[in-house]
This record gives sequence, structure tokens and C-alpha cells, in this order.
Amino acid sequence: MHSNELQRSLLNWTVLHSGFEHHRGYIGLSGIADCERVQYERVVSGNYKNATLGESLKCRLGYELEAALIQRLEAMALYSPGETIDLFDGLVQGHTDGVIRGGDVLEIKTIPSESYLPKDGRMPVKTYWQVQAYLHYLGRGLAHVVYLCRDSGLVQVYPQRYQKAMGAQIQSKVERLVEAVQAYQRPECTCGRCDKR
Repeated sequence: MHSNELQRSLLNWTVLHSGFEHHRGYIGLSGIADCERVQYERVVSGNYKNATLGESLKCRLGYELEAALIQRLEAMALYSPGETIDLFDGLVQGHTDGVIRGGDVLEIKTIPSESYLPKDGRMPVKTYWQVQAYLHYLGRGLAHVVYLCRDSGLVQVYPQRYQKAMGAQIQSKVERLVEAVQAYQRPECTCGRCDKR
């Protein structure tokens, strides 16, 4: 086999098995922080987003690093498989990365470098909403968000406690989205950018 053929085969296989979601026919709790109109369009059209080659490669690498970290946690007898949240007959779904011994939710994020670590322990909005949604619907009080830096291998853990007011806000948003999708009524933009795209 020639080197260029091997490279092409490796790239093609990696893209095909990247795990990147191109289609999503449900409201995903991992993206619950996103604009309501964007979420509605995702579900109704089924189109999540198209990936570039680079995004597909990074997606695959992220899943591989996540699997390696889970193996580490299993070797330490700290890990149990994740739980699936399934609401409104599958119209709303969430998929946790695992459960840490004691019953706490585990969420794993792989990032390019240490410079992407949350500043002052404050989660990015998307991650914060995602974790709060998981805690709310699973009835749990604590999640551990584990960041793995791809450049250095550093692992940093951030605890996230359930915030009842945030849970209520998320539940209200989920209910609005479910109502909009079931009625085929496109919601108003909540990000202020939809009309500029």
C-alpha cells in the first residue's frame, strides 16, 4: 500500500467514524443554551450542522480521549456508565458521560489547550446550561465537569452544584420548545443573530 493511499484511507475512515452528528431529530439537552429558533430549526429540518474535515478529525480525537479518560476512571473504580434522559417520547434527550462513585454526574470536555480552561472556575454558558439540565432532570445535586487539555494532558475537575432557579428556567425553555415543535410554530429568535445569518 502506498503512503498516500494509507493516508486517504485513514482520513476517510476517521471522517466516516468521527461521531459528528449531522442530523438530530430531537431537542438535545447538550445544546439547551442555544437560541430557541436555532433549536427548533434543528429538530424540524433534522439538520444539525455540517462538519469540515478538521471538525470531523477533532470530533473523533475528542471521543478517543474521552474513552481513554473513562478507562482511567474505571481502573480507579470511580466510574459507572452514563445515563440517558428521555422526555416527551424522545423529543427531548440528554446523554451523560458517566456517573462518578457516589452518584454524581460526570461530564467530560476535551479542549485544545490549558488556555481554554474556565477562568475563575466559571463554566462556559453552554456547558453550564447543559450540566444544570442534566442535574435537573436526573434529580442530582452535583456534577463533576472534567476538562482534558489535548496539548498537555492536564486534567482539571470543576464541581457544579444544582441551582434550582436555573433548573426551573431550563424546564420552562424545554416546555416552550416542545410546544413549538409539536405545533410547528417557529419561535422568536432569542439570540439576536438569526436574522443576520
